Parts: sequence; C-alpha cells; structure tokens
Amino acid sequence: MENITKWFGYPIYVSKINNYEEINKEILPVLIKEATTINSRYARTTDKTNEDLQDVSDNLHANKKFKKLFIKIKQRIIDFLNEQHYNLESFDVYIIKSWATYSYKNQSIKRHRHFTSNFSFVYYVDANKQGNLFFEDDHQSKLGINVPKENEFFKKWDDVNYSRVEYAAITGNIIIFPSALFHETSQNKTDKLRISISGDILLTMKKGLKSEFNMPSPTTWKKI
Repeated sequence: MENITKWFGYPIYVSKINNYEEINKEILPVLIKEATTINSRYARTTDKTNEDLQDVSDNLHANKKFKKLFIKIKQRIIDFLNEQHYNLESFDVYIIKSWATYSYKNQSIKRHRHFTSNFSFVYYVDANKQGNLFFEDDHQSKLGINVPKENEFFKKWDDVNYSRVEYAAITGNIIIFPSALFHETSQNKTDKLRISISGDILLTMKKGLKSEFNMPSPTTWKKI
C-alpha cells in the first residue's frame, strides 16, 4: 500500500514499512524500557522531556538501535518527494528531529502544527485502534465571510469541501504530511500503550545552488 491523497490542497502520503514486524520486534523493547506515564490528558513526547533518557530522545534517526527503521523511513520520504515531482537534484533532504510519543489510556495528542520543517511524519510502532490521526483545514479562518462547515449547510462531504479528515492509526504504517497542517489524535481508549515515532523533514538547497525562496545549504551557515 502506497498512495498520496490531497485534502485542503495538502498532500498526505500513506505507506506500509516493509518487514515492520521484524523492525518493531527490535525497537519495542528499547521504547518500552523508557516509557513512563504522566498525570496528564495528553501524551508524553520524548522531545519535550527533561529526563535523562538513555536511548529515546529527539534524535532517534541518529541512534544505531533505530537504524533499520530509519533506512526504511528515508526511502519513504524520497518516494513521497518523487511522487510530487520535486527536483531532488536541487535539494538536500534532512531529518532534523525525531522522537517517540507514548499515549496511555484516555490520553491524546492535542491539536498543533510544526513551524521549523517542510514536512513531518509519524510511524506507528504499536497503535492499532489506539487513537487515530486527524488533519484540519484552517483556510476558512483566513477567508473572511464564509459558510460554516456544518451538516445543515452541505448536501454531502468529499475532498472538495471537507475541513477535517481522519486517518487510522495502523501498526507498521507511515504517514507523511506538510508540517504546517494542523493535526491531533483521538484518545487512546484501550488499556494498551500506544507508541509512535515522529519526525520533521527539512529541504535545503544543495551546496552551490542559490534560491531566494528556499532554505540555503547549511554549508553556507556560520554560527555567531
């Protein structure tokens, strides 16, 4: 399974990671070992914790214990960009951050979006029926006078007028989407811990290429 659908003009890519059962068998013990609950309605993410975690942080893509998974994720990212016809001879593609999220019973991930990347992804390590992913259109708030997206005002719903869509959380699936798109999850209503791995993707110009509109190559940056 591999496809891109478009909602509100944004591309949403869904694919299954090959051999995910074998990969998950290796990484689940690492993730579960450092899973701790918090007294909150919201899930715990390891990119925001102040705890001294040994293996699970916001740089999982650089951790050798997750190497097999990120080889697969990197290929899916390239597939996603190729399907949109990006000229990858012009861009370098980076995973700039990746982290784990733990959702216990009745916990969810609140509505948010990411501001420091082009695209984001979520990979479901263990998530079947444990809280689905929702994307929400915020264009309406910028259009001035508009008809509210209520059932009484529309005859039917499809990709032309939906303002909120749901994607099932399925173990072994990866979903890639624009970082600026609002997203959240429903509550985990099971007694089973929901575990996912997320990350942010940034495109920069390749060394020697210039653009007024795109992020320049990090080789030109200077720390001050």
